[in-house]
Amino acid sequence: MDDYILFQPSVKPLHNEDEGDYWFLFRDDKLMVYEKDGKISIPRRKDVLKLNISIYNIQCMGAYFGYNCYCGEFVDILDDEKNKLMDLKTLSKSIEENYYYLASKAKLLLNWLKSNQYCGRCGSKMHMKDSKSERAMVCSMCNNTTWPRTSPAIIVAVTKGDKLLLAHNRQFPNGRYSVIAGFVEYGETLEECVKREVYEEVGIKVRNIKYFGSQPWPFPNSMMIGFTAEYLDGEIKVDGDEIIDANWFTKEEVLRMHNKSISLGSQLIEWFIKTY
Repeated sequence: MDDYILFQPSVKPLHNEDEGDYWFLFRDDKLMVYEKDGKISIPRRKDVLKLNISIYNIQCMGAYFGYNCYCGEFVDILDDEKNKLMDLKTLSKSIEENYYYLASKAKLLLNWLKSNQYCGRCGSKMHMKDSKSERAMVCSMCNNTTWPRTSPAIIVAVTKGDKLLLAHNRQFPNGRYSVIAGFVEYGETLEECVKREVYEEVGIKVRNIKYFGSQPWPFPNSMMIGFTAEYLDGEIKVDGDEIIDANWFTKEEVLRMHNKSISLGSQLIEWFIKTY
């Protein structure tokens, strides 16, 4: 396979079983990783077999560069010092970007599977649909069918001249500021969500909304859709509920505050730094 499409999603394995197949295994929402000489990697089939652990909720995710990818969960205690448990936010700072996104896919898939064990319509037990091409949970009584879903959320870098709008969320650590973000309401366009979220959280209006990029965000099942926008009108007035402080910051101020990461919010801030 060439590098045009790196990951091929699939319900069933696309290749013969191989020692190099990837296994994304979670315990208590933390991913098992393999560490050697200070380098973090994803365990392969040959590594997992050596551990002799019991794995449940096993799902085939698809294939990456000719190797099958699986995800699952386990409860066993790891007695191999080379294998460690790591939360995904920490992982994002320790591993190559494509592997982080694969781990995110695994977490999203397992979250969906665990959240749909019982039918939301009649309460009966759900089971995995037997299909080579369709991933779905089906109710054993009323046939209600549920497919993997993701919750869209916008994240936007708002500029005013040569300054960037940054806000401090109540849940952030002291001193941390970021761009505005929020979930899309049902029946709402992405652009409408950008306008509403910025206005609700900091009281200003924006214009010239432009698409920037997207990123799966498995906390627990979001898709972050990034935008840039320009200030139109109003004075900053934080909502006092979610946002407790916000202000316009110069490039020099942003550089002193910014901690680079793999997140889309970080990418938007870096866009501002490079552009202004």
